[in-house]
Amino acid sequence: MLGLALLAGVAGVVGGAPASASVRQATVEATGASGTTGTITLGPTSGQPVTIASNPVGLSIEYPVLANDLGSGSCPPPALVSTLESLGSPTIRIGGDSQDETAPPGTPAFTGVTDLPADFWSQLACLESQTHDPFVIGLNLVSQVPAWAATMASEASSAVPANLLSFEVGNESDIAGPAVPWWDATGLAHTLMPFSNYLGDAEATAAQLPTGANIEGPDFATERWIPEIPKIAAALSLHTIDTHFYPLNACTGRKLVSIKALLSAGASELDPPVRATLAAALSLHLPMVISESNSVSCRGLAGVSDSPASAVWGLRLVINALRGGIASVRFHSSASSYDPFVVAGGVVTIRPLYLGLRAAVDLLPLGAQLQSLRTPSSLLGVVVTLANGQKTYIVSNYAQRSLHVRVPAQGNVALVRVVPNPPVVENQSQEATAGRAAVAVAPNSVVAITVSG
Repeated sequence: MLGLALLAGVAGVVGGAPASASVRQATVEATGASGTTGTITLGPTSGQPVTIASNPVGLSIEYPVLANDLGSGSCPPPALVSTLESLGSPTIRIGGDSQDETAPPGTPAFTGVTDLPADFWSQLACLESQTHDPFVIGLNLVSQVPAWAATMASEASSAVPANLLSFEVGNESDIAGPAVPWWDATGLAHTLMPFSNYLGDAEATAAQLPTGANIEGPDFATERWIPEIPKIAAALSLHTIDTHFYPLNACTGRKLVSIKALLSAGASELDPPVRATLAAALSLHLPMVISESNSVSCRGLAGVSDSPASAVWGLRLVINALRGGIASVRFHSSASSYDPFVVAGGVVTIRPLYLGLRAAVDLLPLGAQLQSLRTPSSLLGVVVTLANGQKTYIVSNYAQRSLHVRVPAQGNVALVRVVPNPPVVENQSQEATAGRAAVAVAPNSVVAITVSG
């Protein structure tokens, strides 16, 4: 169970099959401040329960940020190791904009790119040996030097076991040009890359990888090329489909970016491009992940992305992704206000988002089954059932007032509250009465209620 949360800015480390009939028939009652009562019947709103088959939380870290985090020694700082282990040794995607601006160590000067530090891969090997995180290595597409992929793959393979290693060809190639220029026959181009150029370059890059290498993609930011995903998957032999998701946009203005917007139901729901990508993945019988996400695009907004509200948003997004059939969400770090944690001088400073992600890891364990609850529109609920029968009801309150839920229970229930204000995460216990536990759910918060099996 989660320990008491650290406040933002404090340096340190915080260290399927159908459900049973008894679960289907149980009920949860939701009571609003007005006294109205609705009944929530446990069970899926549609389809089968979702089995949590992998860590639902991942990380996405830009190359320069990870190089900084690894420090100056031969092995990473112990605080970084502990921080990752507390998230269940999540998959780490190394990439983002920087992957199309990165070349192997020792690369001669090349316009628009920086080569990796000479000890990057040996440091990564030491990190993997301690944490056993899976890694996804982002490869440069826009520089159009396929040989770099062969070098990066060779060095990555020396650092990470094959069963924990995947590759990604290009980052947001569907919008390459205006933000990240790409090389054409005449030099750096700032116009949008044509699809034919993208696919040809991606195939040339993927051809440099070891036979049988795991490749995920296409790592798009928009709906522009979603209809082409089956063609891309076949050409690159993708083993996982991925996409990006940012609910709020600070790229073209910040007037609509606020804590209120981040806590709205829409901010943690899967948007149309994500759903369209998921439909493509399902048609191909391939798993899907959100390979890069955070609260606000274009490097976040201080006061929103690093606020306690980000913890509530992050937990809600992970739950909604699982409900929708997405295996994992990787939260991005780019040396900005939305990073879940910051490493400086070997010291890790955690931010509220990290606390929400740690709550997600603890509340959504491997092997558990997740089922949606039928709820009033102001609530969203799921029940997570372990193999031993223990159930955890997780309820999000989107209303501006407290709501009360009652769950069937005997004895004490354990509560984990994730709230949009300090201390962000609270652990409590409460006694059930007459076979039920009545629990208040604060406005704009998430509460998890664990009942013994």
